[in-house]
Amino acid sequence: MPVIARLDWTPSALRQAGIMESDFSHGTLSIREVAGASFVRMHSLTDLAGEASTLIDLPQGTGQCTGGHPAILCLRPREWLFFSETTGPGDLLHHVIGMVDPAQTAVWNQSDALAVFRLSGEASAWLLSKLSGLDFLAGISSGPHCASSRLGQAAVIVHFHLAAGEEFVFVLIIDRSLAPYLWDLLRESAPHADELHASFGLAGAAS
Repeated sequence: MPVIARLDWTPSALRQAGIMESDFSHGTLSIREVAGASFVRMHSLTDLAGEASTLIDLPQGTGQCTGGHPAILCLRPREWLFFSETTGPGDLLHHVIGMVDPAQTAVWNQSDALAVFRLSGEASAWLLSKLSGLDFLAGISSGPHCASSRLGQAAVIVHFHLAAGEEFVFVLIIDRSLAPYLWDLLRESAPHADELHASFGLAGAAS
């Protein structure tokens, strides 16, 4: 058995905390925990713009991202997060390691350290704008992107993208230990976010 393989019975972050409900809906807003996602983080000492494998195109600007599996999020200069809901962590890690010089670039698996919530529906931007200092209502007009922020007291990576066969969604990536706190915060804030959407629509979003 590969050393980096995860066991199939690893519980989701919410289940590990004793929370059996992983789907929540209120009006135009839906929140769901995504279990079993794989994450690999990469930090390089060199500029990988001209060195990346032809199999993976690295976004170079902070906040830029690519879609697909894996999705690649540029968190800051020379640091990326690879995210996949379909590729196992071992395969993803080996794929990323194979495209860089290990003497110049650190690559490590974060799959068991992070939790994922998916927000969809017309009130989702209102919910995030309520809890964060960033203007997610305006951000939806800029297309797929990612950003690091805080929701309440929780540090969060937000990935806005077009899900396969769905509408645009927000994916929230957080430290696994903060999942119960953020789950409760999102659920408690959802009714007001839905009220804001009903009253103002997507006011603040660029046309």
